[in-house]
Amino acid sequence: QRLGDRVASIATINEPFCVAWLGHFEGQHAPGTKDRKAAAHAMHHVLLAHGEAVERLRGMGIGNIGIVLNFEAVRAGTRSDTDQHAARLRDAIANRWFIEAICTAKYPALALEWLEPDLPRGWQADMGSIGRYIDWLGVNYYTRNTIVAAPDSPWPGHAQQPGPLPKTDMGWEIYPQGLTDLLDWLSRTHVGDLPIFIAENGMARRDQPVDGRVHDPERIAFIADHLRAALAALESGVNLKGFFYWSLLDNFEWALGYTKRFGLVHVDYETQTRTPKSSYAAFRSAYARPDAR
Repeated sequence: QRLGDRVASIATINEPFCVAWLGHFEGQHAPGTKDRKAAAHAMHHVLLAHGEAVERLRGMGIGNIGIVLNFEAVRAGTRSDTDQHAARLRDAIANRWFIEAICTAKYPALALEWLEPDLPRGWQADMGSIGRYIDWLGVNYYTRNTIVAAPDSPWPGHAQQPGPLPKTDMGWEIYPQGLTDLLDWLSRTHVGDLPIFIAENGMARRDQPVDGRVHDPERIAFIADHLRAALAALESGVNLKGFFYWSLLDNFEWALGYTKRFGLVHVDYETQTRTPKSSYAAFRSAYARPDAR
């Protein structure tokens, strides 16, 4: 009611996987619980909140409504049946749960096999609301996870192993091809010609000014490689409409606070001095090119 006539588009929820799964099952974010029933309830109710928001916003005459989901590339650590199954289960939880509910009004069977007993009573009646039409999809992509079976651990019985490629300061493997593959998969199997925006893509790096400058060639390479990956998806027919880097400024990063720097601009947290990094200039230059698409 206060802002609706001054914004071009609205995302109902950002990264429901982080809100629901990382917060309620893995305990990484607030409220910091590790409980499967709490996670199942949160994973359902955050989607119901999305669906109800879409309905009420449209009822107010507001359009151009979407949601921002985070995705990861998933690979099995080995070719063994157990590792392959573990990777498929991780994919069902992290990647397919939210997008399939929104696009098909169904949850992936592999995840539902385990989570259904913990879902709220009568959850099936909510799926029509969750599956309401959206105008665009926001995609956050950062990394690939290598998954192996961990049969001695509680459900979902898998663990993450470091991949072979270089890592960011978050410990996240740098895998640009995963962005192309993800966008192609979404377009082919779920969203069709629905407009897609890369709402977040970026890397954390231990940036510090030297003689008043911040030189970050690794971030420049990261951005260039992921822009090329996005372009490859665009050229293959994906209806990709935008690319937003995370983040303009060094930011407060969830539970990690000010310890990870994603920004194109360095922030001295004591003095608030802001220093554009080399990547800032490179990113600006790329978008200023006459042939930029």
